[in-house]
Amino acid sequence: MKAIEYNVDLIRHLVWRDFLLRYKRSLLGVLWSLLLPLAQLAVLVLVFQKIVPLNIEDYPAFVFCGLLPWMWFSSCLGSAGYLFTYNRDLVRRPNFKPPILVAVNTLSNSIHFLIFLPVLFLMLAFYGRHPAFPLVFLPLLFLIQSGLIFGLSLITATLNVFYEDAQYAMTVAVTLLFYLTPVWYPAEAVGEKYRLLYAVNPLSVLVQSYRAIFFQAASPQWNLLLLAAITSAMVLCLGCLIYRRLSSAMHDFL
Repeated sequence: MKAIEYNVDLIRHLVWRDFLLRYKRSLLGVLWSLLLPLAQLAVLVLVFQKIVPLNIEDYPAFVFCGLLPWMWFSSCLGSAGYLFTYNRDLVRRPNFKPPILVAVNTLSNSIHFLIFLPVLFLMLAFYGRHPAFPLVFLPLLFLIQSGLIFGLSLITATLNVFYEDAQYAMTVAVTLLFYLTPVWYPAEAVGEKYRLLYAVNPLSVLVQSYRAIFFQAASPQWNLLLLAAITSAMVLCLGCLIYRRLSSAMHDFL
């Protein structure tokens, strides 16, 4: 019991420390975490509402509902490969559990998601959209996405100790996945023969589910969300298995 309490306190301390250190020497500080998503939102709105209009009602709010979970996912995976190599002194400590670093990275980046929720609600209110009862499903979506991110990050961090190609491969995969995830377009616009590809993509299902509870004030599609939860659990188990198999050799490489 004491070990669990110690690890929880350690994670909480490291999450807060990681979040503060990111903006310690920046003039704008935490405002950078607000400017980047808003800048990306502005570009997407300009392109797909003005230049190449997709004719989606209340498009800025539509995009923002998908952009927030996507940025949480991409930020975590973009730095996952270096979690063990850049913190090798911690990893080498006998009583320190390296997966804690993965948990810290996942939770630290989730703070930006939470910071932007009030902004999202204000934007939805501006367009006359008010999330209702389905909002109670938000913790479930948060939990499923956390498991998916943790599993993929643990796989990337572990493999990158032995092969630095792992982080490069993950960066390419995340870049390509952006176009296969309905962040800036509706999943309904996808051709029938490609629907299965989106159904088995857990991040695609999560983005659609976030958009359902925020933008449409509707419940998620439970059959797809169940499939996404199972996939995330499998990815999490695979990440733990790979780490357990390679953890002993990992210390020698570090």
